[in-house]
Amino acid sequence: MLNPARGVFGNLEQLVIPPSGIIAGVFARNDGARPGGVYEAPAGIEAGRMFGVLGFESKECLEEKKRDLVYPRRINPLTTGPGLPRFIDGSRTLKASGNFPYVAERRGVSFIERSLKSGLQFARHRNNTEGLRAQVRRSIAAFLLAQMKNGAFRSQEPAKAFFVDVSDALNPPSVVFAGKLVARIGLATNKPAEFIVLRIAQDTRALEAELASAGL
Repeated sequence: MLNPARGVFGNLEQLVIPPSGIIAGVFARNDGARPGGVYEAPAGIEAGRMFGVLGFESKECLEEKKRDLVYPRRINPLTTGPGLPRFIDGSRTLKASGNFPYVAERRGVSFIERSLKSGLQFARHRNNTEGLRAQVRRSIAAFLLAQMKNGAFRSQEPAKAFFVDVSDALNPPSVVFAGKLVARIGLATNKPAEFIVLRIAQDTRALEAELASAGL
């Protein structure tokens, strides 16, 4: 990147820096680009574009076979190509196991969890009655419906996108007497298209029709 302060970093015109700040900026830009930006993978030539990056320290990142070494280890390489910007070429987390192995999935669920935790503060210290649990369920469902419209889930049908359970089965007297209110939430999160697979075959229909009309 360009040297932002020669009085601090010396007289070099350009500096080699770790990518962490640039990556954080890409994440923040996508989050703020539109409602539901947190659910979009911060990767690819558009959402993963890194502004202000003049080049890479090593040309190894331009070699597909080198990138293929790190990608299976769930390391997202940075790269570019002819006519392309410099971009993040991957959206995996380091954890392959578990429910949310992709960056946008994990960050989206974290956003939902934190938002619900904040939005349900009204229920604290209130009597744990059927009416309160119904109110909690409505509040959760309303928030998830809004996130569904923002592209958080694989379906735009609520029944296929999520479920909310604040039933008596989850809140028996033992739970109520312990001062707890338990809600169970299921989310059908999105999965990114990591690879574009093209299958190309020769179209011989016109030739076959010509041969057939000639009686061959």
